[in-house]
Amino acid sequence: MPTESVKFLIFFIISIPIIIKSSDIFTEGASKLAKTLGVSDFVIGITVVALGTSLPELASDIYASYIDHGQIVVGDIIGSNITNIGLILGLTCIIKPLAIKHTEIYSGKVHLIILTLASSLLLFTGGIGRSGGAVLIILYIFYLRHSIITSRELGVESLGKNGSIKNILEVIIGLTGILIGARILVNSIIGLSMAYDVPEYLIALLLMSIGTSLPELFVSVSAARKGYMTMALGNIIGSNVANILWVLGAAAVIRPIIIAPELILTQVLIMLLLSVLLIIFKKSGYMIDRREGAIFLGIYVIFVIVSIAFGNDFKQLEV
Repeated sequence: MPTESVKFLIFFIISIPIIIKSSDIFTEGASKLAKTLGVSDFVIGITVVALGTSLPELASDIYASYIDHGQIVVGDIIGSNITNIGLILGLTCIIKPLAIKHTEIYSGKVHLIILTLASSLLLFTGGIGRSGGAVLIILYIFYLRHSIITSRELGVESLGKNGSIKNILEVIIGLTGILIGARILVNSIIGLSMAYDVPEYLIALLLMSIGTSLPELFVSVSAARKGYMTMALGNIIGSNVANILWVLGAAAVIRPIIIAPELILTQVLIMLLLSVLLIIFKKSGYMIDRREGAIFLGIYVIFVIVSIAFGNDFKQLEV
């Protein structure tokens, strides 16, 4: 019904700014709290900021899993990871070339290994159960610990202990807004899928992934313009790892996720291609320049075109 479809479209549009603003409030408060403890920019980027900007995916996908819509979970996670490198890192490097440090090259290799292992689990088992989800969460905890240890030589700028109460309130207010926005977003995705007869997976892959990745976009572009390139890169790498380990793991623990391997194969290969190129570009002169950023952006455009072209196949393969 036209009226129903317009209602869901309005809810979808409204949910995005709610999530973005709430994520911004949460990340600002959490980052300042971390700075109070004397944590480096890269560690903040790969942990606090990455977790904060991944909260839209976490809240939305946990809710989607809870109401038994696993297609939305997988589509959002794969789409967000492709968007983070192809669209967001591509735009960031076009704005300002990204200088690379040794620890960041190492983190890129770990990023590729993690994405490959998790993708293989999805492809070869046709989904992920509660025990597999628990393993992913445990791996994420070890990843955070190892990333912090290997990044300790990076500079630290402490902000002191002023404003801690305010920052805690920002964290609480931001988290509340994210949870409300996530529920509106997922329900609108389901409604749009039914109203327009479009696969949930495709909507999550292309539209929802952009919506939930907007915090990463704003944080990374803002960090790049201000010269905080290590935070921008740490945010993107950290967000991708958080999506595939923390978000997917938590969603699978809530409810086992079943997915047809044929449904995600092409998008998984694009995601891994971008991860491989990230390592190659990072090693070439320890710089990701504007030309390489344009390549990332071009691959993202191809991803969108291919996904739309296979839209009917997605509908047939959804389980």
